[in-house]
Order: sequence, then structure tokens, then C-alpha cells
Amino acid sequence: MSPKKTVWPWVGVALCSLAIFVTIPLARAIQKFVSARWGMTFFGYFVLTSVGMAFIVLILILIFKLKIRTPAGYIWLTLVAGLYVYFTLQRWRIPVEAVHFLEYGLLGYFIFRALRTSFPNPAIYLAGILLGSIIGTFDEIIQWMVPQRYWDFRDVGFNALSSALFQIAIWKGVRPALLSPRISLRSWRKTFLLAAVLVTLLCLCALNTPQRTAGFVKVFPSMAFLLKEEPMYEFTNKYRDPEVGIFYSRMKLDALAKRDAETAVDNGRVLKEWKGRAYQDFLSNFSPFMHTVLYEFRVHVFRRDRKIEEGRKAGAGEAKEKALLAAYKEDLILQKYFPETLRLSPYAWSDEIIQSLRAEIDPALPYRSPVSAGSFIVVSERVIRLIMIFVWAGYASFAILIRTKKKSALIPTER
Repeated sequence: MSPKKTVWPWVGVALCSLAIFVTIPLARAIQKFVSARWGMTFFGYFVLTSVGMAFIVLILILIFKLKIRTPAGYIWLTLVAGLYVYFTLQRWRIPVEAVHFLEYGLLGYFIFRALRTSFPNPAIYLAGILLGSIIGTFDEIIQWMVPQRYWDFRDVGFNALSSALFQIAIWKGVRPALLSPRISLRSWRKTFLLAAVLVTLLCLCALNTPQRTAGFVKVFPSMAFLLKEEPMYEFTNKYRDPEVGIFYSRMKLDALAKRDAETAVDNGRVLKEWKGRAYQDFLSNFSPFMHTVLYEFRVHVFRRDRKIEEGRKAGAGEAKEKALLAAYKEDLILQKYFPETLRLSPYAWSDEIIQSLRAEIDPALPYRSPVSAGSFIVVSERVIRLIMIFVWAGYASFAILIRTKKKSALIPTER
């Protein structure tokens, strides 16, 4: 294949990735513009329409160009299209997020074309998923560095899912001709390398705690706004309380009790000043790293008040009981672990409210508060470092094994 034919598909990958990255700072403005004119659901219907059109085009390609007569390809394409529709509908509360399906579907097409010379065998599909996931991770990293945008490991997974669905559609639906049906050791090594890069990138993101973000800000002061944003990851503490159930905190319980007593006066004053102002504005001005007690307290209050409102609006039934139980337990957390801040804040409930709420629920039922639980699996920093070491040790061992096999193949055997 000529150098030009090899380079141009990678230009497509670069331009498509750049387009995704460039739209990140503009996403909010685009969302407001479209929503004001056609409503938020426009994004969802746009994605569904695009998926439908792409499905029809691929079916026509199978029928008239590839002349595929076996039903397997059509079944797989229908299945993948159905999954696209299903996950789009799952995101219907925030349908703009479903646009990632279109972005990473198009990116997957360019990635497949670019990898065909390096992976002329079935390894191309796994490599395509891994490369799309790496680009999707960088997408979220850039998003985290943009004011008022957030990092979320779930969105990283959503980008990876979008990449995977497209590659599955090509692999099982279109089934393009490849140079070799067998995967070479060289292709396995390259795929392993992509996997190692992806795992390392995710681990480094998990190690980007608020403390490390603060160190980053010292080097780049212009990024100081990151201290007020949601962190990439925090090593939170998980606690079991016989009355509450499970809850989380960024602090040890003894340190939390001490800080609650020390900062209650200042925190109470701040909470009174911000009473009635937008909750999101509060979160933007008081970071979990610099104002841990105040931040966690306010999030517990928000969840408590939202749940009791949900419970009061709901009719009799399981939904009502769950909402009221959550409200009661969140208030119990505030009473037991933020007592001084609660006492000096404008958010303390009267005994009448608490007793009436208690009468409507079973206080003995288990509860798990999601506040400060983090957005990723709860593991230690040591485990994350060991994962990176293990992955790269595995890749190095595999690369050495391949090199040894190649050398032994060049040595003639004795007769």
C-alpha cells in the first residue's frame, strides 16, 4: 500500500478526534442554543434518526455491494442498532450525552480504516475498541480541564461502549475481508500495548486526587479553578453505622469530628449567607478539597431535602417509603457526624419533623448514602500502582517472549 493511502486514514482519525475535543468548551453554548429553539429532546431524536439512517445504509451495502445472503450479518446489525437505541433511551434525561454515540461511531470508522495496514487480521476490532477508548479518555480529561465541565469514569465507559458497538457492527455485521484470518504475535503485542496504555491512563486519572491537583495548580496558577471543580478521583473512607447503614467521607471519623467542632461557627455563617442561593453555585465556590466539612454537609442536606420532597409528592408505596427513608437517614448522618455545623446552620429540622418522618418509615431498614462515595471503585492508591506495574510487567514479558520465538525461528535445527 502506498504511503499516501496509509497516512490519510490517520489524518481522518486526527481530524475527527480534534473535532470532538474542540467542541468540549462549546458544548454548553450549543446545548443552550438548541434547547431554547427545539428542546433538549432534539439531541435524542437526532441520534436515533442518525442511527436509523446508518443502519439502512449498512443494510443496503450488505445487499447490493457485498451481496451478502446469509442472515447472520443482518441479525448482528439489527442487534447493534437496537443497543444504540436502548442506550440512547437510557440517557433520555440528558439526551445530549447520547451524541457521543455519533462522535465515537464516526471515529470508529476512521480508526478501522487506519488500522487495516497494521492489523490485517481480527485483532483489528479489539485494537479499534482500545484506541477509541484511549481517545475517549483524553476527551474526558480535556473536559475536566474546562470550567464548569466535569470528569466522570462512567462517561469514559460510555465512550468505550460507543467505540465497542461500532467495531462489533463491522466485525459481525459487515464482516470485511481481511488479509489473514489468524492473529499474528506482532498484532497481539500491539494490542497488548494499547491495553497497557489505556489501563495506565485510567490509573493515572484515578491517582489525580485533589492533593495532586493542588500541586498541578501551583505550577500552572491559571488552572486554579480546578480546585473548585469535582476531582477526578478521591480515596474516600467507607463507614458502617448500625443506625444509619453505609456512608462515606473524605475524612477519618475522628478528624471529621474535630473539624466539625473547629469550623462550625464559620461554616454556620457561610451556610446562612448562602441560604436560598443556587446549589450548583455553592458547589462551584466551595471545593471538597479546601472546605471538606462544609462541602459534605451541604451535599447531605441537599440529598435530604430533595428526598423528603420526593417522598411528599409520591403516592403511597415503595417509592414514597424509599425516598422518606433516605431523607431520615441523611438527617441522621448530619445529627451524628456534623452536629455542631448542623446546630449553627439554618438547616436543622425540628423534633416534630423528625418524629413525623420516623413514624412513616422503618428506621431499621438498611441504607447506603451515595454522598462522597466517588464515581469509581473504592480501591487504595497502592492497589492502583500495583495494577500499572503488573500490566507493564506483563507486556514486557510478552514482548520478550515474542522476540525469543523470532530468534529461535531463525536458528536452523540440527539434523
